[in-house]
Amino acid sequence: MRKLVSSLGFALRNAAQNFRRNLAISLAGVVTTGLILIMVGGVLLMTHSVDSVLNAEQSHVSKIKIYLKDSDSLASIIDFQSTLKRSHEVLSVSFENKNQAAAEFASQSSAYQSDLAALGDGNNPLPASLNLQVRQLTDLQAIASMAKSNPLVDPATATDYNPTVINRLRQLIVVIRIVGLVLSVVLGFISLVLIMNTIRTAVYVRRVEIEIMKLVGATDWFVRWPFIVEGMIGGLLAALVANSVLTGGYHLIIGAVRGSLLVYALNFDQGYLTYTWLLVGIVGMGIGALGSYLGVRRFLSV
Repeated sequence: MRKLVSSLGFALRNAAQNFRRNLAISLAGVVTTGLILIMVGGVLLMTHSVDSVLNAEQSHVSKIKIYLKDSDSLASIIDFQSTLKRSHEVLSVSFENKNQAAAEFASQSSAYQSDLAALGDGNNPLPASLNLQVRQLTDLQAIASMAKSNPLVDPATATDYNPTVINRLRQLIVVIRIVGLVLSVVLGFISLVLIMNTIRTAVYVRRVEIEIMKLVGATDWFVRWPFIVEGMIGGLLAALVANSVLTGGYHLIIGAVRGSLLVYALNFDQGYLTYTWLLVGIVGMGIGALGSYLGVRRFLSV
């Protein structure tokens, strides 16, 4: 135990000493890694924000109206509504009568309100409907198909289901997630390569010292640990810089675009920002450690 603590203390002291000795190279590595981590964190936050907007839109389009015939009795509608409620795919069902449909239609535009007023009372052309909220977008098609075969449903316009819009939204969600993942992996790899080159430069400067340590019996891990710790310190500093920039940028961008028509569902997510902080910190230290390990390996054959 004492030997382990002694070795750890040596690694920490040596890493700090190496960091100060090669301050210019170390800071260059920190800045470069920090820029990469900013891009990685930025991709994560951007993907999450876009995903939040798309999920909100998905929640909106996961609703479907089943239009009913004017001749349907209230008892048969209630029975149909109860049957739909028992379906696993359906989260909620509500009945909307013709007057409520007209009020909803009129609220969308003053022109619609004028059109309804021109028709006069008792001439409401809008049908009553059962409004459903389904669990997943993939459930909409099955619900729409089932509704068409029901005798209570208006055969001319059974539902407001639009498969083209739904499919495009689902494809966009998948594409956004894949692009975010690919960009994070690519940027992480670039950061790893840069740290490897930085550590190799530091190791090359100390190659004579390493050779002497090896000649007096130092093990590979005894030589390697100070560089790994140095890489972790550099990665942690880079993560701190990156997280500061990401926090300020995230606040600024959310404040600038919140409430615009295209991103009405975009809100500041402190929970996900905290998750990003932790992930960037772990990735920074992990890449620093791995880059150092790979960078010093080739010099241990002396």
